[in-house]
Amino acid sequence: MSEFSNTPLKLEDIPDFKDVKLQPIHPGFKNILIIRFSIGLIVTGLLIAVLFVFILLPLWIPLLVSVLSLLIFTMIYMEFFIGFPIRQFALRELDIIYRHGFFVTKETIVPFSRIQHIEIKQDLLMRQYKLYALAIYTAGESTGDLKISGLDLDTAQKLKSKVLHKVKDE
Repeated sequence: MSEFSNTPLKLEDIPDFKDVKLQPIHPGFKNILIIRFSIGLIVTGLLIAVLFVFILLPLWIPLLVSVLSLLIFTMIYMEFFIGFPIRQFALRELDIIYRHGFFVTKETIVPFSRIQHIEIKQDLLMRQYKLYALAIYTAGESTGDLKISGLDLDTAQKLKSKVLHKVKDE
């Protein structure tokens, strides 16, 4: 029986994943994000308008809700326009990386050894732009799952093939 060992690593010996050259997603995906959000904005605005018409409230309440809504929607649009170039991915020897977000940047690294299932998806709006999403499902918690949206079919298929090949070799 071998003796248990758990040697600490020096921080400078750990490779920095930020040195990896990430690939951007398709620029047409920004339009999909804006259309989805705009539909939600219109529906929400109509619901708020109906509520204010049928429920008698002091004037300051609709004004406050309108100003707060405008502020929130402006921040979300900023996320789409300024944060869009941050949406990037990379495939490495042992894992796949995906980064997104402007106000809160999230970097997800999924090791191939944790991947259970992978699929290519396309919703109705993405079909209009001929874009796809690569969904990667991991073992354990659903928070470990990864979805990279805004890929053209060739890129999505190549990524899926390479990831499946890597998972098979693990």
